[in-house]
Amino acid sequence: MADLPIPRNALVSPTKEIDEMWIQVQIQERKSMVARKKQDIEDLKKGRILDLEAQIKLHELEIKELEDRLIKSRAIPGQAN
Repeated sequence: MADLPIPRNALVSPTKEIDEMWIQVQIQERKSMVARKKQDIEDLKKGRILDLEAQIKLHELEIKELEDRLIKSRAIPGQAN
């Protein structure tokens, strides 16, 4: 609806009913914007943020694995530090 232009340069003045209709259109446009923003937030939560959280968990596992390898390498007798 937001892409439909509202003719403002008519030959006659709009009636009160028409003005109210235009206000209703603007209200609906704003409601649609709010709904789109909420959907964007939901998409981020379920998509991008979840992906980032998964990457963090993977890196934490890698850190743990590397720390374990470091401990094991230090524990081998006869090997120089």
